[in-house]
Amino acid sequence: MSLEITPEDFYKNATAKQERVFCFHAIMTTSTGIWLADNPLLFSLPLLLFQIVVVFIFTRISHSILRHLSIPIVISQIIAGILLGPSCIGRIKPIERILFSPRSWEQLNTISLLSFMLFLFLIGLKTDLSMIPKAGRKAFAIAICTSFFPFAIIALTGFLLKSSIPLRFKQRFLIANLASSWSMTSYTVVSCVLADLNLLTSKLGRLAMSATLITEFTNLFITAVIGSYLLGSKGDSALMGVTSMAAFLGFMAFLVFVARPLTILAIRKTTPEGGMLDEACFIGVILLAFVCGFVSELIGYHATMGPFMLGLMLPGGAPLGVTMVEKLERLVVGVFLPVFLASAGLRLDLWTLGDRVEEWMILFFYLMIGVSAKFVGGVVPCFYCKMPMRDCLAIGLMMISKGIYEIDSACRWQDNRIVDRQLFTVLVLAIVVVGGGSAPLVKHIYRPEDRFVAYKRRAIQFLKSNSELRILSCIHGQEHVNGMLTLLDSAHPTALSPVCLYALHLKPLAGRAATLLSPYTRHRTPFDASAASDTDHIFNAFLQAEQLYTGCSILPYVCISPYASMHEDICSLALDKKVFLIIVPFHKHLAIDGSVSAPIPAIQAVNSAVLRFAPCSVAVLVNHGLAAESSAFRAGGIPHAAVYFFGGPDDREALALGLRMAEDSSVGLTVVRFRLPNATMEGTEERLDERMMEDVRIRKSDGSRVVYREEVVKDGEGTVAVIREISVRFSLLLVGRGDGKETELTSGLSIWSEFAELGTIGDLLASTDFGGRVSTLVVQQQRRVAGNGQPESVRMGKAVKNEVDEEDD
Repeated sequence: MSLEITPEDFYKNATAKQERVFCFHAIMTTSTGIWLADNPLLFSLPLLLFQIVVVFIFTRISHSILRHLSIPIVISQIIAGILLGPSCIGRIKPIERILFSPRSWEQLNTISLLSFMLFLFLIGLKTDLSMIPKAGRKAFAIAICTSFFPFAIIALTGFLLKSSIPLRFKQRFLIANLASSWSMTSYTVVSCVLADLNLLTSKLGRLAMSATLITEFTNLFITAVIGSYLLGSKGDSALMGVTSMAAFLGFMAFLVFVARPLTILAIRKTTPEGGMLDEACFIGVILLAFVCGFVSELIGYHATMGPFMLGLMLPGGAPLGVTMVEKLERLVVGVFLPVFLASAGLRLDLWTLGDRVEEWMILFFYLMIGVSAKFVGGVVPCFYCKMPMRDCLAIGLMMISKGIYEIDSACRWQDNRIVDRQLFTVLVLAIVVVGGGSAPLVKHIYRPEDRFVAYKRRAIQFLKSNSELRILSCIHGQEHVNGMLTLLDSAHPTALSPVCLYALHLKPLAGRAATLLSPYTRHRTPFDASAASDTDHIFNAFLQAEQLYTGCSILPYVCISPYASMHEDICSLALDKKVFLIIVPFHKHLAIDGSVSAPIPAIQAVNSAVLRFAPCSVAVLVNHGLAAESSAFRAGGIPHAAVYFFGGPDDREALALGLRMAEDSSVGLTVVRFRLPNATMEGTEERLDERMMEDVRIRKSDGSRVVYREEVVKDGEGTVAVIREISVRFSLLLVGRGDGKETELTSGLSIWSEFAELGTIGDLLASTDFGGRVSTLVVQQQRRVAGNGQPESVRMGKAVKNEVDEEDD
C-alpha cells in the first residue's frame, strides 16, 4: 500500500470503527545495515532513535534561543515540533516520508505517553501535600474563583450565543469540553513554570502552587462523580455508575492504605541511613507506577492519573524522591518528554487555517474568553485581600499558565475525534500564545526581591553596644560549623551585650517540588534520613555552644530550596527576624590536609545574590583554618584579629564588627589604616571615616588589646607589600568588600581579582597563592534601605550625612 497517507487520514481511521485501516509489514524492527543495501529509516527501531535525536537537537536549539525571553522550556519544545512538522520543514515531502511517516506515529505516541506517565509520577512524588492543610483562605479563594468563574463564563457565553456555534461543535460537545479543561489550573504546569522562572520559593509562588493543588484534587473528585453519574444514566443502569465510583474510591484506598505503607516499609527495611534506594526497591516502585497506570485505564481513567496519584501519596525527599529524581528525571525530562511535546507540534498544520476561518475563529474566541475569565478570577480575590496590584496581576498570570496538561488534553481530543486537525492547530497555538506570553510577563511584573528592602538601617555600625546583636549564620555542611562557632565566640555574647544567632542549614532541593523554610525539630521528617542525620549533627554543635554563654540564644532553622532561589529564603528570614548581619561561607574551604576544596559554583551564586538583595549587612567567611579543632570555640578561637581599613561604608562596618569583637578580653584587635601621602579629609565619606578612627583611638588608650597603626602607601603595590608582611601575625582578617571602584590604594589589583563577591582586597586575602592562609571575613554594609522615594544609596548617604552634620553642630 502506498505511504502517501496524510496525518488527517491516519488519525481519522486510527480511532474510527468499521472503517479501513492501514497495513504495514509486521516484522520491520531492525535493519541489517547500509552495507547490505538496507535503508535503516524504513525500520521502526532505527527510525525511532533517529527521530528522538532530531527532536532533542531541535528542542535544545529552540530553548537556547527562547529562554532569553523567559519562555518556558515546554513552549520551546512545542515550537520545535512545529518547526519539524508540516507547517515548516515537514512540508518538504521527502523529509516527511523519511522522518515522520505514518508507520512511526504509533511508536512515537507510545514513547510519548510512557514518558508523560513517568513525568507526572515524578511531579507527584516531589509534591508536598501538606500545602493543602497549610493553605489559607486566600489560596482557597483563588482556587475556587479561577476554576468556577471561567467555567461559568464559557458555559454562559455558549448558552447566549448558541445560535452562532457551528454544528460540528455541538455534535462533539466541544464547548462543554473546553469549559471543563481550560477552567482547570494544572499543578504540573504551574510548578514547572515557576521552576523555570526561579519563583518556587517566592511568596506568590507558594500561594499559586497551593491554589493549584487544591484545584487538582477538587477537579479529580468532581470528574469522578460526574463521570460515574453520566455512565449510570447512559447505560440506564445506576449500578454501573455506582460500580464506577466504587472502583475509583477503591483505587484511592489502595494507594493510601496499601501502596504507601508497603513502599515505606520496604524503604525502611532495605535502605541504610543516608543511602539511596537499592536496585530492587527502585525497580519495584517503577513497576508499581506502571501498575497504577494500567489500573487507572482499566477503571476508565487516563493512564497518567494512576502514577500521578501514586507519586502524591508516596513520601518525597530522601531517599525515595532523591533516588527517583537522580536516576529518572534527566532521562525522562531531558530526552523522552520533549518527544511528547514536540509531537503536538508535529500534529498541527498552520496551512489548514486558511479554510473555514469563521469556525476556528469562534473556537479561538471561546479560548480567549476562558483565559480572560481565569485571569480575572485570580486577580479579584487578591485585590479583595488588599494585595499590591503588581502581586495581583502576577497571581492572575500564574493561574492562566498553559503547558503540558493542555497539550495532553488537545492530543486526546484529536484522538477521540472531538477536534480535527484545524481545530487542534488552533488549540496548540492558543497554548503557545498564552503559555509563552504569561511567563515573561510574570518575570517582568513580579520581583520578589523588592520585599527585602528594609525600612531601617540594620548594620552593626549603627547598633548600640548594649543592644542585642542578631546574626543569621548560613551553613551548607558540617565543614562550615566550626568557623561559625568561632565567630560566635568572638562576637562577645554576654548578659549586657546579648547575641541572638539564627543558624540556618541550607539543603538543595531534591526529590520534591515544594520548598521548605521552618524551625528545626529533631527528626522532623522521618523519611528524610540523610538530611535529618546531617542536620542533627550540625545543630547539636550549636545547641551545645549555647549552654556556654549567658547572653547567647541560638535558634536553628532548616531551608530546603533550589540553589537558584535559595537567597530568597535567606533574605526573607533575615528580614522577618530583623537581623543585623548575615554570615555566609565562601564557596571554597581549606581541607584537613591543607588542600583547597573544589569550588562549588552554586554556593557562589547564592552568596552573590545574598550580597545583592540582603536587607542588612553581609559577611563572607573565607575559612583558611579558623577553628580547626571542634572545641576551638570554647577556648576562644580568635586570639588576635586585624581590620584593614581603606575607607568607605563597608570598611566602617568591618571596623564596627572588629570593635565588637574587641569587647571580649580574650580577643586582641589591630586596626591598620591605609592612607595616601598628603591625604585630605574632604567629603562626607572621609569625615565619617575619621569619626570611626576617633573611637579606635579612644579604645587604644589601654595600650593592650586595641592597636592602631597607619600605613602610608603610594599605590596598590605598596598596599600588597604591607599586607603580605603583617597578615601572618593574625588569626582573622576583617576587610570591607568595597563598591568595586578602584582607588589609588588598590590600583592594579582588580586585574587579578577572581571572585567579585569578595571585592579587590578580600579576593587578594582569600588567595592561597598570596602566601598566607589566614581566615578572612569580607564585610558589606547594608545597601538596600527604603524611604522618601529616592534611590537607596542616595537616601542612605544623605541620612548619614545629616546625622553627622547635626552632631557637628
